[in-house]
Amino acid sequence: FQGMQIYTLLLLSIGSIALAEDFYGLLGVAKDADDRTIRRAFKKLAVAKHPDKNPHNENAHSEFVKINRAYEVLKDEELRKKYDQYGEEGLKDDFQGGGQQYQSWQFYNENFGIYDEDQEITTLSRADFQKNVVDSGEIWFVNFYSTFCSHCHTLAPTWRKFAQAMEGVIRIGAVNCAEDPMLCQSQRVMGYPSLVLYPSGMFYQGQRDVEVMIDFAMKYVKAEILHLTKDNYVALTEEWKDYADKPWIVDFCDDTDRCLSPLNRRKLSAMLAGLVNVGTVKCVHGEADELCEVLGRTEGVVYYSAGNVDTESEKELSSLDPRELAAAALSYMPGVEKARPDDVKEMFDHEEAVGAGTVLYFVNAAADVPDEMKKLPILFPNIKINFAECSKLDGLCAKYLDPAKLPTAVLFKRNLGYDINYGKSSTARDVAAFIRESMVSPMVVLSADRLQREIESGHLWMVDHFAPWCPPCMKLMGELRRIHSTLEEGSEMVNLKIGTVDCVKYKEVCQRAGIQSYPTSLLHFAGKHYRSVGSHTAEQIVDFIDNSLHPSVVELTLQSFQELVANRAEDETWIVDFFAPWCGPCQQLAPEYQKVARGFADEEEEKLKFGSIDCQAHGHFCGQHGVRGYPTIRAYPHGGQVQHKDYPANMWRNADSISRWVYSLLPSLVVDMGNDFFTEVLPSSEPWLVDFYAPWCGHCVQFAPYFEQIAKALEGRVKLAKINCDAWPQVCSGAQIRAFPTIRFFIGTNGGKQDHFGMGIQSHHRDQIISIIEQQLQSRQIRDEL
Repeated sequence: FQGMQIYTLLLLSIGSIALAEDFYGLLGVAKDADDRTIRRAFKKLAVAKHPDKNPHNENAHSEFVKINRAYEVLKDEELRKKYDQYGEEGLKDDFQGGGQQYQSWQFYNENFGIYDEDQEITTLSRADFQKNVVDSGEIWFVNFYSTFCSHCHTLAPTWRKFAQAMEGVIRIGAVNCAEDPMLCQSQRVMGYPSLVLYPSGMFYQGQRDVEVMIDFAMKYVKAEILHLTKDNYVALTEEWKDYADKPWIVDFCDDTDRCLSPLNRRKLSAMLAGLVNVGTVKCVHGEADELCEVLGRTEGVVYYSAGNVDTESEKELSSLDPRELAAAALSYMPGVEKARPDDVKEMFDHEEAVGAGTVLYFVNAAADVPDEMKKLPILFPNIKINFAECSKLDGLCAKYLDPAKLPTAVLFKRNLGYDINYGKSSTARDVAAFIRESMVSPMVVLSADRLQREIESGHLWMVDHFAPWCPPCMKLMGELRRIHSTLEEGSEMVNLKIGTVDCVKYKEVCQRAGIQSYPTSLLHFAGKHYRSVGSHTAEQIVDFIDNSLHPSVVELTLQSFQELVANRAEDETWIVDFFAPWCGPCQQLAPEYQKVARGFADEEEEKLKFGSIDCQAHGHFCGQHGVRGYPTIRAYPHGGQVQHKDYPANMWRNADSISRWVYSLLPSLVVDMGNDFFTEVLPSSEPWLVDFYAPWCGHCVQFAPYFEQIAKALEGRVKLAKINCDAWPQVCSGAQIRAFPTIRFFIGTNGGKQDHFGMGIQSHHRDQIISIIEQQLQSRQIRDEL
């Protein structure tokens, strides 16, 4: 009967999600929409449907609240991830009543998304800042602003002009700190607008003037300008390999203005770095170099192919704009070669070394390959870059790719297999980022047949089941590709293999694996598998694998629960997680619960055990034990038959909060004190460490578990006490406590009483406090010996 109740609850839960209005549908965007697309869609709806503009529509407020709530969720990386995985059910813990507050119509019309229409400016968020900016290796100039900051709006026209002037030279970004405060805090941004240059993280302190900012940014741009003369041009263009293998853009400067300014020359060189040499020849009357006569020119800008700087090979360029010149140079350069259809088929069918170290850029037709893809062979000289025309591959693209999402880049690897870029592949920058990620990872696409073979091999495999339209899935792929770069040398995971299964293309495979939400990863090893639901960081994935191979949480059955928990030793405490596999909040809790268990295991808390029970498999048992909802975390304290205690419903289900609750249940080495502080601590010859705290103080609550750890580390050498200053105000007043928590050390007296103040500890970091106390103990020992 209990199992039937759970099944009914599951059906009702699924039904409620299905009946709820889809947030993507409310905003009119696809599920894989990026942040800019979501903001632009919301702004359009906000301006059209705002109650200020619809005073005669009695439903205007309620309709706008729905739209606003949808935007509030989808704009936030964490909330969007929960919504994609669990629907609105997953938002209950942290979005109660959200979306009710909104701004005026004028705000949305004039102040909202101020850079969303500027193609030269990339709007950044927590979801992409690390990958696009910090890890890119490119120069970025980022404007951290706030929607509510008047100075930010004043700067906006200047920032747009600057972005237009520097397009293609450096990357220009913008971060709205009103919507992404955590990102701004992580970048040490304290005021708005703040302009920061990356990768150095340097804050710009100069005038906010276009020309001044250009001069500042250009100081950090690497640009080589070669001054050609009759004496050096043969060596540079034909003999010196660093230059001779590349084409040239040369401007000839006489007394007219038909040549590039020094600034534009440097911009052009930066845009074409590694691809095209940029040179200049002095042809001013009376000072002209003989090369002007040799090449028959005194003015203008000319393109020469590699090794052919002569009058017969010149192509005159009519523009002096660096962007137009760069585009013209790319158009003249040799294109990316086309792959033969038979070779493409061979690479997919056999996944053998025939395609190792090759990137295929799939397009519908040859005309769809942009000129900028010519940059890729220069950026990756050890990788073969080809394009493939899906229109001439007899259904091959439909078999392995999604023809609706062309262009698509595929990297064929030396470890036998291939990796598909399921994200954007429209620009050379997109493809280059994918290649850099993929080439250092063993990740490969798994077909149904290969998946079965690899699972049966017994090797350690992490298999990611995903849908290409799912944003958390795309985020997870990047993290999975990053795993091996985070591993320490000698780690048992260095041989970890990573595979991906597209659940849209291989629906039956995912159904057989019991995949109910995306992304879901299964760790396979030695005939067993372990499940991880949702998107996580590379470090969290490594922890998950480590926990799976060396579990800190015991998977309990009815029999083992009776033996280990019900009949536990007198001095043992058990913490048990009652969960159901289909339950979204249970899936969210799982990595946090594992983290708590691993943390206590590392501290060698031998008398504290962690377990879990699958209530879908043991529904009757969970019902008998009064488990009414999932997840339920329950403590079975030391003391034998002491009544169990449930984790409070009003506390967060994260590792820190759970750890604090667990510590409160354990035997404590910290003494609760009041007036006895004056009789126990001050006259004592033994050292005491005292925590003066207040129960309403958040930092005090967070510090309490660390104080317990300090007590354990110093056991036998130092006594520890805590004093509740709400309950004992006169004690804390006497010690002149003015902030919480305050940590004081009393070294011990050789007679008489110690000072009320003791020694103040100016740190709340566990290891630092232990180090300070040990130094004091050592100093005291030396004094005693003297």
